[in-house]
Amino acid sequence: MTSRADIVDGAEANGRKYGLIYTRKCGWVDLGHANPAGALGLWNQILNEATNETASEGYFKISYKQMMGRPYFKVGVSKNFYIKSGLSIEEKKTVALAIFMNVSHAFESLQTEFPFNKFTNSGFSAEDLVSNLIGFYRAIEPNGMHLQTCEPVSKKIALSIWDKYGAVGDMKNYSTFPYLFPIPPASGGPMSVPLPFFLTKIKPAKIGNRFRESR
Repeated sequence: MTSRADIVDGAEANGRKYGLIYTRKCGWVDLGHANPAGALGLWNQILNEATNETASEGYFKISYKQMMGRPYFKVGVSKNFYIKSGLSIEEKKTVALAIFMNVSHAFESLQTEFPFNKFTNSGFSAEDLVSNLIGFYRAIEPNGMHLQTCEPVSKKIALSIWDKYGAVGDMKNYSTFPYLFPIPPASGGPMSVPLPFFLTKIKPAKIGNRFRESR
């Protein structure tokens, strides 16, 4: 669960794997969720059509999971998908994003259920899905400047927003539209705004001919 103590200076964001920053264009960003490592594993499977099981003629099978917990005990969501072989790179990106967000929503939903909701309020926290999406783009476009383009602010400003508007876990966000707050903090609540263009270039594929979930 993200706390005030996790807030770091935005200028340090690019070199960190963990921490919480506030940005002018993407709102709160959890650097753990924005870490590209998880999405990169998914992308490499799809890009290379890596599979150890043939789904059916013309399809390959991949697995993707998101987990929480400690090294010796983890729980989470794991799903399998059949993906059409021979898709173009751009088509594979749309499938990868669809699968990534599908599992992300399922993982956040898990955290809102008993018994996890007795210990954490992090399910669909304000920054979760937006941060996940940033992590996905960082995996797909490793040379991009995604965190910098979100325009991180100083730790002092981020702390003032937290102190004025409260914990991110108390603000639920079921979409990838970020919550933006006035700088400096003022009266009124957050505004839900569309994503910046650089986080909308890839459109998620719909379940159908390109891919489907394996039950």
